[in-house]
Amino acid sequence: MKNLSHHNKQETEKQEIFTSKGFQLEKLQLFEEILSGGSSLRIRVTGKSMFPFLRGGEILTIKKVPSFSLRKGDLIFFKNIYGYPLLHRIIKIRESYDKTFIFFTKGDALGSIDEPVEQNKVLGKVCKIEKTYPDTLIKNMDMGSHFWRNINLSIALAHRLYGNLSRIKIFAYRMLISNLFK
Repeated sequence: MKNLSHHNKQETEKQEIFTSKGFQLEKLQLFEEILSGGSSLRIRVTGKSMFPFLRGGEILTIKKVPSFSLRKGDLIFFKNIYGYPLLHRIIKIRESYDKTFIFFTKGDALGSIDEPVEQNKVLGKVCKIEKTYPDTLIKNMDMGSHFWRNINLSIALAHRLYGNLSRIKIFAYRMLISNLFK
């Protein structure tokens, strides 16, 4: 009984953190409806789990896409095992016995891989990133372009090969990303 009580306390704390950041479950339901209806969703990045690729403040365009079209390196918007939204990078894909897909994701700034994501938990894929610079220059990055697909695949492979990147690899990765955003 003590474990159940402890688990419920942890779940409550997670829910409080989730809502205290200003993101309610009603918003997630609205996002799901928009994406399921075939429309694009434009949202501003607020977290740091994808740093340095996403630094915060970027505008993402997310679209619902078929699961079979998702590739390693793609940034996906999904519900985690607690039902909360996350946006992380696919680093591995497995097809299950029933021909559905299971995605293994990771935030670029995080040390560990997320819990596996079943295809029905994927809400959409990042198709475009708009980065605004202080001099009001806006850079639009088409994540479906050959260039960005290769960059994202390279980052995903680095995560798979090295796990938690060492300080040297993180420095090189940050330099690569910084130069791409200039």
